[in-house]
Amino acid sequence: MTNPSRDASRLGAREGLYPRVLGVRFVLLPRTLRLMHGRSGRQTYRGEAKVERGSGLWSRLFARIVRLPAAYAGPIEVEVVAGPRGETWTRRFGKSRMRSRLAGRDGLVLERLGPMRFAFALEPVGEAPEAALARTVSAHTGDSITVSSAALPAAAMGAPTSYGIAGQADEDGIGNEPGLVWRLVRVRAFGLPLPAGWFARVQAREFEREGRYHFEVDAQLPGVGLLVRYRGWLDVGE
Repeated sequence: MTNPSRDASRLGAREGLYPRVLGVRFVLLPRTLRLMHGRSGRQTYRGEAKVERGSGLWSRLFARIVRLPAAYAGPIEVEVVAGPRGETWTRRFGKSRMRSRLAGRDGLVLERLGPMRFAFALEPVGEAPEAALARTVSAHTGDSITVSSAALPAAAMGAPTSYGIAGQADEDGIGNEPGLVWRLVRVRAFGLPLPAGWFARVQAREFEREGRYHFEVDAQLPGVGLLVRYRGWLDVGE
């Protein structure tokens, strides 16, 4: 019989931010997400991305303050520096650069982006096929973590059974791949709390499709409209 507290402690002590936040749920993620979030030190990933930006005055002002990338379509490079205290992500969209600092606290991922501070709850959804086939899954430590059921339904984890940037599949059929939903739970600007309702349409997820790591982010504000929407894929290696 497994001991979730012991297994979560082993994952957190040996692996870093995402295993600490997710505990034993980390081993249920698709392979590419485990590779992306299970490594330490400095890693560089490359792929393709498309960025859309809002055109209104307030949208442009907010994007400048938060340092969001310009509209773009083409190659992307992401550098991740992961250490015991958190991770620094530098995303390069052509000539634009977006840098953020991530840390874990109270089961949440905290992201610092310019003067903004975001707190996210990570919700695994879907079923990783390779995890569903085996009761014991390696977690990059050399050890094996035994889980009682690797095919936990999303509803049992308190997450929706399907997901997408707009809560449903888009024109490409996106919306039901296994992965992680980032649920925004609070926001601060210059140290001051902001109403959570303002950010109800800030949505993000990462998922695996056809053996490749994908990401999608959509940020809109009431009365302002689109701030930024970007999506793409990265080659995370083996």
